[in-house]
Amino acid sequence: MQNELRKVCKEIYNSLIKLIPEKWEKICLYESIPEDFKGEMYFYYFPKKLIKAKPINCYEIASKFGADENTYNDELSKLYKKVKKLKQIVKTPWTNITIIIEKNLFTAEFHFDNIINSKYSDEQRHIIWCYKYLKLPLDSLNKKEQNLILGYKEETRIKPAIFIEEIKNLELQEITNQILKV
Repeated sequence: MQNELRKVCKEIYNSLIKLIPEKWEKICLYESIPEDFKGEMYFYYFPKKLIKAKPINCYEIASKFGADENTYNDELSKLYKKVKKLKQIVKTPWTNITIIIEKNLFTAEFHFDNIINSKYSDEQRHIIWCYKYLKLPLDSLNKKEQNLILGYKEETRIKPAIFIEEIKNLELQEITNQILKV
């Protein structure tokens, strides 16, 4: 199982590298895969800059860098399916995953939230996730979002299962951005 997990994580890593057209410091990806329901996926990356830059949403990349929207969206769809493969490998019944790639580490957090019966909507979970993983300052959020963050309570007491691997163990080849031809 460990080798299969590494293989899929490598595929995810390589897909992300192909989708990001500039040097980056950190990538944070979220995907939900509730049983028998349509999930969602988004990721953000922090561009490598002299001055700390704001994270870039994956759905802004194509227009920001002049890529073909259809080609880019096809690649996002393929990435979603690669992350979904982890559901078959990791047998515990996780519902959502956060992947963080930073400082030569690939970290996957498998969460067990009850997304279907959650009191939080997809949009609210997105705001909470961004605050938590992108380290958004509370004062950068509007009043309604701030109240959401301040009132947020974890809906599960189950700690996430965590897989951490050094990037060098996932990389077998140099990946260049093939989607945006940068």
